[in-house]
Amino acid sequence: MHERSDLIAAVLLSKGVRVGDAVAIIAPECIEVYEHFFACMKMGAVRVGVNRRFARPEILHVLKDSGAKFFFVHAACADLSDQLKEDLRQLDITIIGFGGEHGFEEDQETLINAVETVPEMPPLSSADPLFYSYTSGTTGVPKGAVLTNGGVTMTILHALAEFGFVRDDRFFLPTGNAWVAVVLAFLGLGNGMAQIIADGDYNRETFFDTVKEQAATTFLLAPTMLKWALEDNKKTPFDLSSVRMIIYGSSPSSPHLIQSVHETFGKEMVNVYALTETTWGGVTFLSPEDHRIGLTEKPELLSSVGRPASHFEISVRDESAQPVPQGEAGEIWLRGPTTMAGYLNLPEQTDKVLKDGWLRTNDIGKVDEDGYLYLLDRKNFMIITGGVNVYPASVEGVMGKHPDVAAICVIGLPHPEWGEAVVAVVRRNKSGGQVGAADLIEFCRDKLNGPSTPKHVFFTDEEFPLTSNFKVRKNVVRDLLLSKPTDIPWDIEE
Repeated sequence: MHERSDLIAAVLLSKGVRVGDAVAIIAPECIEVYEHFFACMKMGAVRVGVNRRFARPEILHVLKDSGAKFFFVHAACADLSDQLKEDLRQLDITIIGFGGEHGFEEDQETLINAVETVPEMPPLSSADPLFYSYTSGTTGVPKGAVLTNGGVTMTILHALAEFGFVRDDRFFLPTGNAWVAVVLAFLGLGNGMAQIIADGDYNRETFFDTVKEQAATTFLLAPTMLKWALEDNKKTPFDLSSVRMIIYGSSPSSPHLIQSVHETFGKEMVNVYALTETTWGGVTFLSPEDHRIGLTEKPELLSSVGRPASHFEISVRDESAQPVPQGEAGEIWLRGPTTMAGYLNLPEQTDKVLKDGWLRTNDIGKVDEDGYLYLLDRKNFMIITGGVNVYPASVEGVMGKHPDVAAICVIGLPHPEWGEAVVAVVRRNKSGGQVGAADLIEFCRDKLNGPSTPKHVFFTDEEFPLTSNFKVRKNVVRDLLLSKPTDIPWDIEE
């Protein structure tokens, strides 16, 4: 790894790439991704991971916004459209292929073989940008968070301590390499533990086979992936004899889901709250001991994302940036050493979210008397119906407990009287009955207040569109519903 990354760094330097220049890559999970990342670390280039799920306009946006002039493309991603190739030519972006037969003029292995000597690497500082991590786009166009050498280093050091990893662990990180959690693939550098990298993108059909084959002791999954695990385990029980701890995070989860995972697999669990803008440095952690208390004595604790990590401060504030009383909802503000330097090329948006060393998260939450943080929802997702604030995650947590509900997405749609109304989109369990909209609405009535109870239910057989970190793209779901040719008849439910 050291030798290969040296050679790739030498290639970049020979191409005229200098400290602070962006270099982009698109690839499935593979060892070459990390060779490339280490090369950028060594010679000071800014690594830009391009999401394989992105469509042509999004890929172009990332490449133009980052200013990348070199685009490393894996053979598995080489089927770029002719239009995109022409776009890249127009932007004077050179494609360098790798990872097999790719069909591009420039080939990484050929360039590496031509390197005669590895030059001395330029000096770098902790404040230098290491990579631009583009946000997942759940609410719009992806923004490039500028993440630094120092931020990544602090993320590695603190994650090892907060997760409680030891040298004998074998950590499996199955998520894609285009988003910020890729930094967790470097945790083994900090304590010498084995790091298991997926061969290709996350595959729910083979993930737990890899856990068994590689004797993984711990792994990280998003709540959506935990739901899939429960579904698949019913068909063929998994062998998790090597596993001691399941880590989950990236989006809100329900106590019902966590109870089901614990009952099914019986492993220690850790919940982490982290953001792209914090270099995926964990802001709060719900520890194994917290889970034990939640499962046996205090069930509401399973709704929490835990207490602040040792290196982060949390403040919950109102619209005027004043702290709210304990237990009241407000926007979560954070302060810590892994916070991003800002959004690339977006000074106004940077000024809005970075205030005197604090990061405004756009997440709504509250803190209880014991210091536990509870996430309510994204501020952008909040529904205002008849003047009442409704947080979709709380509605999803209730309706999602119905045994016939496999997946749910709650959004607000325009309503002629109330401004917005709460709407649920549901995918039913294939093994369950054909539960109807009226049944689901009635299921919620005594568990939610009137404004929060869905006024309409749509059903789908399709998987919800997901971001690279397995969050539902609610903006896409909402746009799809708004594109329906007829108005919603609010007096009935589909």
